[in-house]
Amino acid sequence: MYKKWLGITLTSALSVVLLGVGPVSAETCNAKDELIIGDHQPLSGASAASGTANNRGNRLALKHYNEGTHPFNPEPCLNVAGKKYKLTSRVYDNKYTGEGGLAACKKLVFDDGVKFIVGTMGSGPSITCADAVTEPNNVIFVTTGWSTKVVHEGRNYTYRLIPTGREFGQAFWAWAQDKLSHIKKIGYTGRNDDAGRGSVPYMRDTMRSYGLEVPDEPEWLDVGQTDYYPQLSRVIAQKPDLINIVNNPVEEALQIKQLRELGWDGPIRGICQMPEEIMQTAGGKEVVEGVYCLYGVDFDQGPPHITPEMVRIRKSYQAEYGGEDLQLQPLNVYDATVGLLEAIKMAGTIDPVEVNKVFQN
Repeated sequence: MYKKWLGITLTSALSVVLLGVGPVSAETCNAKDELIIGDHQPLSGASAASGTANNRGNRLALKHYNEGTHPFNPEPCLNVAGKKYKLTSRVYDNKYTGEGGLAACKKLVFDDGVKFIVGTMGSGPSITCADAVTEPNNVIFVTTGWSTKVVHEGRNYTYRLIPTGREFGQAFWAWAQDKLSHIKKIGYTGRNDDAGRGSVPYMRDTMRSYGLEVPDEPEWLDVGQTDYYPQLSRVIAQKPDLINIVNNPVEEALQIKQLRELGWDGPIRGICQMPEEIMQTAGGKEVVEGVYCLYGVDFDQGPPHITPEMVRIRKSYQAEYGGEDLQLQPLNVYDATVGLLEAIKMAGTIDPVEVNKVFQN
């Protein structure tokens, strides 16, 4: 059965100690039995801000279930067929590499006995995790990885919790047909890793499906690179009407900053997972003026796009994490965690084989 991205929108829709953490909230859940929900994220390096935010979304959902403060779970703990579990989060740093993802998954599954993993960012870490650990051991694995190698027909326990660049691209370019009708030619960069290599062909084909002129290959950027001037200069030399960039917040911000320094004053399209960090890294609001963001969530927009439940989650997130605002991806991770917990309740067991049947149906 081919797994499409897992569109769970049940409710809205700090880096943690790397050797594992204790219960997210034990004030009101006094269950003797514990259920660990695993995670591995880039908690160091350029993608650390996004990885940390994703894990916070996971931990917040577990906290609400432990407290009995989630609308779907009004009693403390997770009640599975009459047996209560105290929910615990455990996360490891995958360093945004395939090797790191494999090492983190081995710790979670073989050392910690984890049956469920939610929230992992990055295609490389997700591919190695699924290939060698979660699929062979019937562990449910929910990830944000974009590459087609992450989720495909051969996967039985792997789910993607968000749309990829292809789906976001379709929405943007459908909008741009009317609002940005003067744009005909696109220049673009691509991340030279599993995520970029796996998603760029689809993003390119999506742009071409709207009649846009797009080069066969982007200017490829290496992971960890900070000097993009040579590649960006070549993109500008193509005389595009818009430049499309895809990367983590820090590296997107550096591209925006360097494009402006090279004299590009035209429109830019990015993911913008964490707008505040992008503005700070790029050098201020004026630098990012003219950037179209695919990944933002505007809480000021109100109903019907912003629901009361989304507002509740946002307020709780801000209170829990020192006022930091809630972004779209950790909100999706929160929802995916809720979806998993509800699937466990529906299955009436913590056996991942049985829970997976609920997910698949």
